[in-house]
Amino acid sequence: MRKQLKAILIIIPLLIAVAVSLTIILPYFKQPSQPPTSKGLVYIYVDSSIYNGLTSEIQQYETDVNNQGYSTKVINWTSSNVAMLKLNLTNAYPLGLEGAVLIGDLPYVMARHLDIAWGKHWNYPCDLYLMDLDGQWSDTVIPNGIFDIDQNEHTNGTGDWTPEIWIARISPSSIGVTGFNYTAAYKNYFERNFNLRHGITNRSHKALLYIDDDWSSYKDEWLSNFTAYTGSEVDCYWNDPTTTAANYMNNISTVNYEFVHLLVHSWPTQHLFGPPSALGSEGVLTYKNVYGNSTLPLFYNLFACFSCNYTQVNNTGTYYLFSDNTLTVIGSSRDGGMDLYQPFYDNLNQGAIIGDAFVTWFHNPEIVKWNKELLYYGMTILGDPLLTIYMT
Repeated sequence: MRKQLKAILIIIPLLIAVAVSLTIILPYFKQPSQPPTSKGLVYIYVDSSIYNGLTSEIQQYETDVNNQGYSTKVINWTSSNVAMLKLNLTNAYPLGLEGAVLIGDLPYVMARHLDIAWGKHWNYPCDLYLMDLDGQWSDTVIPNGIFDIDQNEHTNGTGDWTPEIWIARISPSSIGVTGFNYTAAYKNYFERNFNLRHGITNRSHKALLYIDDDWSSYKDEWLSNFTAYTGSEVDCYWNDPTTTAANYMNNISTVNYEFVHLLVHSWPTQHLFGPPSALGSEGVLTYKNVYGNSTLPLFYNLFACFSCNYTQVNNTGTYYLFSDNTLTVIGSSRDGGMDLYQPFYDNLNQGAIIGDAFVTWFHNPEIVKWNKELLYYGMTILGDPLLTIYMT
């Protein structure tokens, strides 16, 4: 018995010593585990009314985003309360939230400002409300359920007025074509998304910069700031007699462009080509043209007033998004669009995703300076913000 006890007393210190040694040594050995995510957190909100019908598509999309290096959380969203949605985003921001993809009819806020030139208010959906997590938004100066931007109902709050995260929307519900199949539109969109991400769809690194009459005198500046595409990588149309609705439509339906940046006067449902004194004299391109023709580009940046007002029936931005090949559309839900855009294209050229480049553009000191005219409150991303121009 004494021999056994003595042996035990000898073994116990040895076991302790081995355990301590393993504690020191094991961290230096590579352990099998999931690849670490280093790019941050992405929330994927899905409207509960379509959630069950898109289960496989959403699962595949989440897997693809994970494979990009992001952690994800898919949320079956039921509430129509936009303040609750913003609170959910705000609570996730300290966890590393980079942005959110809103699939289906998720809530939004409306903003407005008085346009002195027209003598009227423009009302428009404002996703900056969901992107700016440290600003102060209060419908108190003119309580009307709409944020009156020109009455300081949005201020810097504890931070600034610019976005902390990106927001993007994927929804065909504003398409008003009789007999349109909305479920099929979602499924087709996510199939196209999968095809690009997995190399089934390919595009050469080629872009179209299309500058209609009112901006053609600044062609050199627009072109020099389009830094993601240089030399033969970009086709630039700017000569006033050449930039017509027919010519533009021919380009986007016959050339496999990766990216299109369009500058043209617009209303929500149409582009009007020609000089400011005779808008539409060189053709009017409507949502029906986009819907009725095969379009080839993957990404659009529309400097085209109101084009991405996703609350407006038959807005062109949504038609672009759910046309044949498109995956992401950037534009404004009010007058204006993305100008002073070099930081955006600099970021894309460095491999950034569209969402990150979009947020970087917002923080451009020139944009901060010119926003005294409240030009950028309608800026919107439709489609997948996690794609890049170097996907293929």
